[in-house]
Parts: sequence; C-alpha cells; structure tokens
Amino acid sequence: MSTRVVLNWKLWPGLKRLLSTSLWLLGGLALVGTVFVASFYLAMRVEMKSTQVEVPELRGLTMEDAKRTVEPAGLVLEVADQRNDPRVPSGGVLEQMPRAGDSVRRGRKIKLILSLGGQVLQVPALVGEAARAVSIEMRQLGFVPGDEAHVHSPTVERGKVMAQVPPPSTSAVLNSRIHRLISDGPPTPQWVMPELVGLTRSEAVSWIEKSGFRTGTTRPVTSSKQTRGTVVAQMPLAGYPIRSRDIVELAIAE
Repeated sequence: MSTRVVLNWKLWPGLKRLLSTSLWLLGGLALVGTVFVASFYLAMRVEMKSTQVEVPELRGLTMEDAKRTVEPAGLVLEVADQRNDPRVPSGGVLEQMPRAGDSVRRGRKIKLILSLGGQVLQVPALVGEAARAVSIEMRQLGFVPGDEAHVHSPTVERGKVMAQVPPPSTSAVLNSRIHRLISDGPPTPQWVMPELVGLTRSEAVSWIEKSGFRTGTTRPVTSSKQTRGTVVAQMPLAGYPIRSRDIVELAIAE
C-alpha cells in the first residue's frame, strides 16, 4: 500500500508537465481559432462592402440613359410595368425599386415602371351639336374647351357647332383643347334708316311697325319751326343702318 503511494507521487511531476503543456496547447488553439474567426469576419465585411453599391436616381430618364447610369454600378434594369402619364414623355422612367439612395449588391435587378406618355384619346365629332352640350361632353371625355368663335350662317341653326379643330377621330392626349366655330344663325337683315322728320307722329309710328321695327320713347319737344304733332328728331338718324326689331325713338313737336 505504501509503495503505490510513493510511485504515484513520483509520477506527479510528469503528469503536471503534461497537463501544463496540454493547457498551453489548448489555449494556443483557442487563440488561433479566435484570430481566424475575427479575420474571416473582417474579410467578409470588406468583401460585402466592396460588393455594395448605391442605387442612382433614374426617374425621368429614358431607358437608354438609365442603362448608361447603372452600368458603372453593375446593376441590371428590368421593366416591370408601363402606364400612361402626361407628365413624363413616352419611354421615360416613372418609378424604380429599389429607390434611389438605397444600398444593394452588385448585379441586383432594378425594376422600372416606364411611361407611355399621355393617354391616347379620339377627338369626338362635335359638328352639328349644341354648343352648350359639347362643352360638357368634352370635359367628360378628358378634353378641354378651347377657343370659340361665332359667325352667321344662313344654313346652320343658331348655337350649333359648324367646325372644330382638331377634326373628329384625330388622336390626342388627355386635356387637349378643342376649338369650335359656332353659328349665330342667319344674318339679321339690315336696312338704311329713312328720314322721318316732318311726318306726323301717327305716320311715323305706322311706318315703324309695318317695317318690322319697334317704337321706343317718344319725347315731346318745343319747336317753333315744326307743326305741332310732327316728328322733329329721330334715333337712329336718317342714313344709318337699322336691323329688324331694332327700336326707333322719336321727338314730337308740341
């Protein structure tokens, strides 16, 4: 029994050295592992940073200009959709995803929505329609009433559209203006006002009414040169143009 104890104590220094060596070895391996992990992590960070790029602003650019813009960053463009937008010419970029300023990896696809320009509309046929009705119709169809000119026409009813610009079935975009020429109906006949001064009041009024005009105010005036009850002044004056249903005013001597 005592001999085994002596032998164990004699082996202890060797075991102690072996244990110490093992601990140093394990510590070294642990340190190497830590350094490896840290180095790998740093290398991955550097690699990730080297492959990250910032997405440029592409909105408003044509497809060709957008391709040239993303080429240095190694990004790829993909048209995801197209829609009408009168603010951006056809072929221009309306939207992008990811957005400008986002950080992405090289080779990432940038999805684009391109503009088809303003919505293509067909100009309606307005000739022969009532001027007031077509104004409402134009707005409902996406057009804007343009200039409106008026002219007399012996064949087109008053208030009807005689002509339009652009013509019917022309292609146009949203909010295009349509100009119209409106009929004022047949021209009103005109005559030359005759001389009524010297006629009696009844003679003058009879002529006015039979000729299709209207009698206006008759003012009594004092006159020593004209017979009482006769016309001493008139409006319109003799020789001036007068139209049907115009008013004729008279001044009658007292």
